[in-house]
Amino acid sequence: MTDTQPAVEQSPVVEPMVAPFAGWVVHPDWAERVISRAYDNLSPLQRQTLVASNPYSYMNVTRSREDLFDNTDISQDDLVAEGAAALTRLLKAKAFTPTGRPALYLYRLTHKQGMQTGVVCTVPVGGFDDGRIRIHERVHDDRADLLTTHLQGVGATSSPVAMAVRSTAELHNQLFDITSAVPADLEFGSTVVRHQIWTVPDDYTESLAAAFDHQVLYVTDGHHRSAAAVRAMAAEPNDPVLARTLAVVFPDDQLHVQAFHRLAVDHIDRTSEECLAALDDVVEVTPVFSSQQARPQKRGKAGLYLGGSWHQVELPSTVGNGAVNGLDVERLRRSILCPVLCADELSQPGDVEYLPASLGLDELARRCDADNRVGFALHPMTVRELMAVADERGLMPPKSSFFSPKPRSGVFLRVLGRGATAHLPAS
Repeated sequence: MTDTQPAVEQSPVVEPMVAPFAGWVVHPDWAERVISRAYDNLSPLQRQTLVASNPYSYMNVTRSREDLFDNTDISQDDLVAEGAAALTRLLKAKAFTPTGRPALYLYRLTHKQGMQTGVVCTVPVGGFDDGRIRIHERVHDDRADLLTTHLQGVGATSSPVAMAVRSTAELHNQLFDITSAVPADLEFGSTVVRHQIWTVPDDYTESLAAAFDHQVLYVTDGHHRSAAAVRAMAAEPNDPVLARTLAVVFPDDQLHVQAFHRLAVDHIDRTSEECLAALDDVVEVTPVFSSQQARPQKRGKAGLYLGGSWHQVELPSTVGNGAVNGLDVERLRRSILCPVLCADELSQPGDVEYLPASLGLDELARRCDADNRVGFALHPMTVRELMAVADERGLMPPKSSFFSPKPRSGVFLRVLGRGATAHLPAS
């Protein structure tokens, strides 16, 4: 360049939204033992039983304190060390096979509600800060910190953050073409939910990744894993492996949202009759004869379980503008959980427990009776309501939506080259 030539302005390099990765895939002979059901789909007792009975379940790698029978006082460092030991056990057994090349994968779930096909890939962690990847839920710091330590200490991830992208004809056509051309590489599951995996052929990889250019992604499941990825990168900004995280991205029109029901502590420690009277002072409460009658059939309604009886609740009107304020979870939090029960789910972990709707209202009642809690059954939101909150940079309370079915852990392994994988090349 001469002195008379104008300088060419350099555009900032933007990482691709969706990129292939050189991961590992569970060996078909090990799939049944290693692949674990979604964490939130299991009760603590079910997780404890699974961890104790199957040392090769991937849940041994990712377990938390409540997943252990006798180690509730175990330190975070010891918990991560046990996770690393569990991963080492899987690697020594050759339960996972390295693919040896970067690739994208398709993950299809077929169930009674329909079918959803997502792209398994890595996405840029920086996208959470620059608005290309949007969240909609708050997180509890203790859970996010544990998952951050897990990333740093265990050295691999197998639970992709589930995301949605606005559907396009181009994306649908590519997904159809790939899955129609060849049989799936791996199949597992049951007649209730069938899981299928395809490796995207090389000649489709570039065009499929390009279908996500200039698109916004929305986290649907995995807000704590997302927060952990952000915190890990912030702690080690010069590690290129931590600059991306494992994800699976589904077209939004294929997803189905369920509610997360609430089980709240009454910090005033009233009798059931006194608590019911306090609730009746702020919302309309109607007794019903069964859980089926209490099940909310539309927005603005909630089921209430208290002292062995079911009721219907009319939630108060929306206060304030914004997509978040119109949601049932926020109306419940602002009008009942905080002011009436003094249960602060935003700053006091444990004040409110969460139950996916898939476990049923009988399980809600059982847990309320066992733990002396007040139960609230909620109506699910829609995917577009979730996206509207994220577009406004709003944040719902934790566990506001539950997507089911969801991809399982133990299918893919993204190696980070540290902890239990320090001897392996990062992917």
